[in-house]
Amino acid sequence: MTTQVSTFTQQHTHQLLDQFPSDRLPEISLVLEQLLKIVNTNVVNQSASSPSKEHPWLKFAGMYGDDFDWETFQVGINEYRREVDTNEEVL
Repeated sequence: MTTQVSTFTQQHTHQLLDQFPSDRLPEISLVLEQLLKIVNTNVVNQSASSPSKEHPWLKFAGMYGDDFDWETFQVGINEYRREVDTNEEVL
């Protein structure tokens, strides 16, 4: 996705530059370089200031993977669901 954005931006930039008089291109080039520095600095600062946080539930993932009662627990859940589904009073 980043490559597509870069390609689009590069193509768009070339199209814009073609519209300017050639004697002004050095000035425009300087402005674009400065703008790119600002944008790149902001991107770096944002990624450094917002560290990726681990999902709060991730530490619990797989904690019952080796539990010998897990299958019994799953059977109990399924039985309860069937019971609730057939019991109209619950609704």
